[in-house]
Amino acid sequence: MNINATTVQPSAAATTYYRPVRHNWALYLFVVMIPLQSIYLENFPNFGSGLNFLNLTFLAAWMMALRCGGKLVQGTGVNGWVMVYMAGGVFALMIGYGNVADPSGHVNYLKDHYIGVAFVFLAQMSVTDQAGLRRMYLASLLPLPYMFYVLIDQNAQVGNWHYSHDLRVNSTFVELGANEMAAFMVTACLVAFGLLISTRVGWGWRAVYALAATLAAICVVLSYSRTAYVAILAGLVVILLLSKARLKLMLPALALIMVVPLLLPPAAVERFDTISIDEELRDESTDLRFVIWAEAFGHFKENPLLGIGFHNFHHPEYSTHEMSVHNFFLRELVEKGLLGAVIVLGLFWSITRLLWRSRAVAVPGSWYAGLVLGMAGAWIALMIGNVFGNRFTHYPMIAHFWLYLGLALRGLQLRYAELEADLEAQPDAETEPEPDPDMRGVERIA
Repeated sequence: MNINATTVQPSAAATTYYRPVRHNWALYLFVVMIPLQSIYLENFPNFGSGLNFLNLTFLAAWMMALRCGGKLVQGTGVNGWVMVYMAGGVFALMIGYGNVADPSGHVNYLKDHYIGVAFVFLAQMSVTDQAGLRRMYLASLLPLPYMFYVLIDQNAQVGNWHYSHDLRVNSTFVELGANEMAAFMVTACLVAFGLLISTRVGWGWRAVYALAATLAAICVVLSYSRTAYVAILAGLVVILLLSKARLKLMLPALALIMVVPLLLPPAAVERFDTISIDEELRDESTDLRFVIWAEAFGHFKENPLLGIGFHNFHHPEYSTHEMSVHNFFLRELVEKGLLGAVIVLGLFWSITRLLWRSRAVAVPGSWYAGLVLGMAGAWIALMIGNVFGNRFTHYPMIAHFWLYLGLALRGLQLRYAELEADLEAQPDAETEPEPDPDMRGVERIA
């Protein structure tokens, strides 16, 4: 499992100086630590005035990213829409200041959210070659064994055989809940599964992908998050349908469908059986969501264009239950108005388009093909999770998704560079292939 970058040997006629690959060691550390809130929030010193692990590591990762020399990939629209999305959040923050009595903490909340979003930029700026893509992904897998250990320990302390709310443990996500932890594990599981079934690699790498997918899947089961159950199943279906080996995988998939329910703990089966949106069958938690959604939509109708302001809905001025909207799409609508909704639609469309185009040009069996396949499933799962909660703004949960998106962007650029090199290596070709009109702006590698 050699993941070191190979040295590029210039041709005899080449006079270009090839500098060695620079590593963003601060980003490697950040990728490993960001989901481990129980470690850095409870054990690392906070010197005040923003001098804490999160902010200091982010600044270090950003400075080292500038030193690595990677540029943002152009031509996909993703980076532009991400920047517009971030600007829209700042605008909504300013609007919201005059609408609630106590907006303290809103700036810090938005800053922490943007630290997670910034991983898409840090990945592009720090990774400049194919081996770097695999190294950064491997770093993202390192926290999984510890998170799994913590979750198993928490679950054992509860010790319930049948379902109770005490089983909703959160592993290392001390400031979040079981739903957010489960959403993180859904992304980890689906990306690892996509790499496992799509990438032609040795048994060592297959074992790594299989272990990561298994640990994450068990964590999803023991989260007892109904939204995560539906999301991961939908993501798996998408991966299987998009896989070029879907016919070969059909029988194993059917066998798993029959065997897995027999292996699940009774509490997970009981929790899964409560999934329903029928008014007569849904439980109190689901019922409350519908009440909150109706209240949020009423505030949207009163402030349709610009909304009520960032992070304002849970305040008593707007929410009788003083709770969040529990629906990311509706939250964007009520807090940022139609303007924010248009921005989110543009961002989501650009991500969907990127994954679709990347899948079309990826070499079958390559590592990049596996990443894109896994990301396609994770993207659908994230959309489903956002219907019943906010799975897009909590930095410990979403940072790895943005990291993988940044790797997908860099991988697309590297793939187009390979295609250009192949074309230049064929001097006898009479005609050049028609360029992809949707990718004309993809930046060449310097």
